Amino acid sequence: MRFTFLCCLVLLVAGCQTVQMGHFSAPALIAFDPQQARQLAKRAEGYGYVKGRPFNLQNYPFFTQNSFGQNWLKQSSHKVITIGYPKECATYNARWRHRNLFDAIERTMTTCLSRVKEFSKHTGKKCGCRIAAINNNVFLTPEELPFRRNLPAIALVKDTRGRKEILGYASTTGRTGQNQPMDFFTQSGEKVCTGRYNLGSLSFKGDAQLNCFGGRIKGPAVFKVAGYREGQAYGTALVNAGENQLILVYGLPTDEFRKRRAELLEE
Repeated sequence: MRFTFLCCLVLLVAGCQTVQMGHFSAPALIAFDPQQARQLAKRAEGYGYVKGRPFNLQNYPFFTQNSFGQNWLKQSSHKVITIGYPKECATYNARWRHRNLFDAIERTMTTCLSRVKEFSKHTGKKCGCRIAAINNNVFLTPEELPFRRNLPAIALVKDTRGRKEILGYASTTGRTGQNQPMDFFTQSGEKVCTGRYNLGSLSFKGDAQLNCFGGRIKGPAVFKVAGYREGQAYGTALVNAGENQLILVYGLPTDEFRKRRAELLEE
């Protein structure tokens, strides 16, 4: 039986379309292989119709700042979001407009599990997938379904003037695919680099094109993903421009940030 969502937040999205969302505290909906995914889909199907508790959607950057999440909200049922589990595997996947909810859940989980196989090899973690949302119900807290547009970063510059480091942040959607934007700003908000990157959904390396310091250092870059955290990739981008070089290290927590900085400065 389908229950009606009551007292849920009404969000205005794209052209007066409204989306009603609720939060429901379900047991962790996690699977590590396709057989478990099928069993989980049977169990989780009923959660798509329960009455969710109203919440402030502004507390979820995943839905307000992430173009992927914004697009998912606008889609019609049946729709599902899954996220890699644990956090080292936290890429996300989604489907929508399926004829029935069971099929939507199973296919979303199966696709997600296929993707995180590569993450297991890369991170050494046993990666699975967790259901984050079904139709108009979200099962995770904002902390469990995170998204950061601005990632802590450091630019290491080696040129004819010497060597220096610039602390700041990289601004990116974190999306895979062709020509995704990536900019680097100082801590005071001054834009140092602008550019775009290309990264396949199952890749840990790709290519980028960056223009820094008004064209003084620009060109193709080697783009490497070291891992995933809070719904975003983190890693490095290297630009070689003649005698000039720029290494951008982005998205690292404090301890790894310091370690990678020290390693790069020794080169």
